[in-house]
Parts: sequence; C-alpha cells; structure tokens
Amino acid sequence: MMELAREFSISQPAVTKHLDALENAGLIGRRRTGRQRICYLRPKALESSVEWIARCRRFWNQRLDALDALLAEDTREED
Repeated sequence: MMELAREFSISQPAVTKHLDALENAGLIGRRRTGRQRICYLRPKALESSVEWIARCRRFWNQRLDALDALLAEDTREED
C-alpha cells in the first residue's frame, strides 16, 4: 500500500479507505502475495455504471434538444 500511496497527495490510510470503498463496491479485487497486497480491476463491475451513464446521457441530450428547440422558437417569435 505504501508504494501506491506515494503516487498520491493523500495519506496511506486515506488510500486504504478509498481502496476499501472500491472493493466493497465490487470495482476492484485484492489478493495477497507474500507481504504484498495486489489490487486489480473488475471491469465487468463497470458495465452497470456504463449503462447508467448512457441512460443519463440520452435523457439529458433529449431534454437539452427540447430546450434548444424551445429557445429557437422563442427567438423566431421575437423576430
């Protein structure tokens, strides 16, 4: 953990807390090799996040397109 913590401007306990949160969320896994703890990504766990982000993107694109159309209509009425 110390090696990983050196890469960031936060303390080693803070890095450990962040890694615990990522592990609890299922986004990373950890295994012990001797005295080392190896962290690895679990890319499958990101699929639900990617799907949620895509739904939000579609929703907001639709809403912003509707707002754009409304503003364009208001501008035409003013002319």
